[in-house]
Amino acid sequence: MDADAIFWSFITEKISSNPEMMAGCNSDSPENQLAMTVIALRSEVGLSQREFAARIGMKQSQLARIETGRQVPKLKTLAKLASVAGYEVKVSLVPFDRKSGQGSGH
Repeated sequence: MDADAIFWSFITEKISSNPEMMAGCNSDSPENQLAMTVIALRSEVGLSQREFAARIGMKQSQLARIETGRQVPKLKTLAKLASVAGYEVKVSLVPFDRKSGQGSGH
């Protein structure tokens, strides 16, 4: 893993320090984890939803749907969101934890 990668612990730390963000974070579903990742990216660059959305050529309402987990972005859209914040998307598959039957979450 890259030293500059965004890890789940970083995302949860960013989210938990902001009560407004915490309000919508009540699930560990992959959709919610992705939504929180996008929120953390936007928070990292200090942009409003409108400003962040404009930088990648989408409407603020679409970004809002992504950040609430109501819309899962295509990989191409996620790559644009990451790029605006100075990141790239890397997809990895991790084996299930044999004891719990769940992935590791990283």
